[in-house]
Amino acid sequence: MIQDKSQLWVFCLVLMVLVLVVSPVKGADLLDSLKPDKVLLNGKIVTVDEDFGIAEAVAIKDGKFVAVGTNAEIRELIGPNTEEIDLEGRTVLPGFIDPHVHFAHKVGKRSDRYEDMFAEARSIEQIRRALQMKVEQTPPGEIIWFSRGVRRASELAEKRWPTRYDLDPVSPDHPVIMGFAADHVTIVNSKLIDMVGTITKDTPQPTERGFAGEIMKDPETGEPTGILREKGATTLARGPFNLYPTETLEENILRGSKDVVKYGITGLYDPCTNIGKAMDNQPGLQAYQRLSAQGKLTVRINAMIRMPIRVETLEQNLAFLDSFMFAPEFRNDYLRVGTLKISVDGSGMRVPPDKVKAILKAAHKAGWQLFIHLGGGESFDVVTDSLEEAYREFPREDARHVITHARFPSDRNIETLKKYDVLVEPQTGSLIRYGDDAESQVEAGRYGPIPTRTYLDNGIRVMTGTDQKPIGPLNTIWASVNRLRRSGKVIQPEERMTLEEAIRACTIVPAYASFEEDVKGSIEVGKLADLVVLGQDILTVPQEEIRDIPVLMTMIGGKFVYINPDKDPNQKVEYPNFG
Repeated sequence: MIQDKSQLWVFCLVLMVLVLVVSPVKGADLLDSLKPDKVLLNGKIVTVDEDFGIAEAVAIKDGKFVAVGTNAEIRELIGPNTEEIDLEGRTVLPGFIDPHVHFAHKVGKRSDRYEDMFAEARSIEQIRRALQMKVEQTPPGEIIWFSRGVRRASELAEKRWPTRYDLDPVSPDHPVIMGFAADHVTIVNSKLIDMVGTITKDTPQPTERGFAGEIMKDPETGEPTGILREKGATTLARGPFNLYPTETLEENILRGSKDVVKYGITGLYDPCTNIGKAMDNQPGLQAYQRLSAQGKLTVRINAMIRMPIRVETLEQNLAFLDSFMFAPEFRNDYLRVGTLKISVDGSGMRVPPDKVKAILKAAHKAGWQLFIHLGGGESFDVVTDSLEEAYREFPREDARHVITHARFPSDRNIETLKKYDVLVEPQTGSLIRYGDDAESQVEAGRYGPIPTRTYLDNGIRVMTGTDQKPIGPLNTIWASVNRLRRSGKVIQPEERMTLEEAIRACTIVPAYASFEEDVKGSIEVGKLADLVVLGQDILTVPQEEIRDIPVLMTMIGGKFVYINPDKDPNQKVEYPNFG
C-alpha cells in the first residue's frame, strides 16, 4: 500500500547505484544513512488523503514522511539505526491545525491565582474580592490587569457589568483594567481613567469618528462609568500601557506551545488579540520572527497582521497597508505571515460600510489573503458586496480569503463565497452555548448560526477553529457531528457534518487555506511528519464520546513533542477556557 510505488522504486534504485560505485564498506555505511530515522508500525493510520485511506505504518526521515503503507512494506525499509515504534493498534491522525487560536496573547498568557479567581467569578462581589486580594500583593501605582472575565453580564448574579464605582473602594491606588466578553468589554477604575486622561464626559463616542466602540456614560451626569465596549473604546484605556511587550509575548508563545500539543495541535492560526492601533502588531510579529530565527518555534504558526479598521481612520488604515516592509507572503516550515485579519463588526457595532469596502478592496488588490471577522446579518452583506466589487475590479485567481464566524448567511452571501472559493471558519464548539430558542431568532431569509452542512453542500470549504472557546480540535469535531447544546437538545441537526468532513476541517482544509496543502494536513509521502496518536479509535467510538478521546502522543517534524504521562485510554480530556 505504499502511496507512490514509483518513488519507492527510485529510492531503491539510487541506493543500489550508490552501493555499486563506492567501496563495499563505505557503500554499506551510506546505505544505512539513507534509511528512515523512525518507523511507526501496527497502527490504524487515517491518512486524510484524497481517498481518506487507512494505512498500517509510516516511515519518517529528516522530519518528513518517506513512506506510508503496510507493516510489511515499511519493515523492508528499516535499517540498523532506525527507531521502531509499535503503535499497538492505536489510531493516528494528521496533526491538528486549529485555524483560530488567540495564541500569543491568550493561550500562553501567564496568570496567577487571583486572575483565576476573577475568571471564575460569577458575581460582582467575587470580582471585588479577587481584585482586593491582588491589590494586597501589588505595589501602589502598579497596574493590575485581569482577563478572561465572563462573556455576558447575565452570567453575573447582579445581571450587570461592574462599574468603576464597584472597583474604586478596593483599588484606590492602582490603575485597573479588566477584560470581559473575550475582550469585547473592558472595565476600568477611576485611577486608570485619571491616568489616561482621554476618557471623560466630553470624549466623543468612537462611532462619531467611524470607529466601532462605545464609552458607557451615566445617563444623568454624563460621566464615564468605566465600561468600555469594543476596540474603538477599549483602546483608549489599553493604548497607553504596554501590556504585551515583545519579550512577554515570546514567553507566552513558548509557554502556550507546551499547552496546545496536549490536544494534538501541531499548527495554528494566530489572529492576534491586543491590537488597537496599527503599531500594536509589531511586538507580536517581532516575537514570532525572533523565535523563528532562533529555531525555538515548536508549533507551526500562521501569524496574522491585524488591520486597525475599528480604531483608526480609513486614511490611517490605507497608509498602514502601504507601509508594509514586505509583500505577501513570508513562510518557512514553522512560520507564515501572509494574512490580514479584518474585523468589520463586534458586539453589535459595525464599521461603516464605505470604510469596510475601501479597506477590503485595497487589501485584496495588494495581494493579501483576508481573514474577515463578521457576526452575520448586515455585516455579511457588506462583506460579500465588497468582495464582489474587489474581484470585479482586481481579478485574482487564488486568493483563498476566509470568513471567520460566518454566522447567519443568506443565499446571496453563499453564492459569492462559492463563486470566489472563499472559505468559512465557524467555531462549532460554540454551539453548546446556544439556547433552545436560538432557531426562532434567525432573521427571515438567513440560515442558522453555524450552517456547516449548507456551506458544504454548496461546495464551500469549511474549517473549524476554537477561537476563545475551550481549546481542542477533538472538541470541535465532537460539536460538528453532534451539534448538542447544554440542554442536550440538538441545534439544527440537518446542519451536521460527517465525521470525515469534521476531521478534514481541522487538518487538510486549514492547510489548504494557508496555501500549505502540499506540505502538511495529511499523512502522505513528502509531507511534514506531523501526527497525533489517539487513545481510542475516532472512527468507531460513539460520536457523542469523541471529545473525551485522550491524546496519547503528538509528533511535529518527526519528533514527539508530547507524550501523555498517564497513557490511559480511559482518561477524560479537560478543556481549559483560555478566555
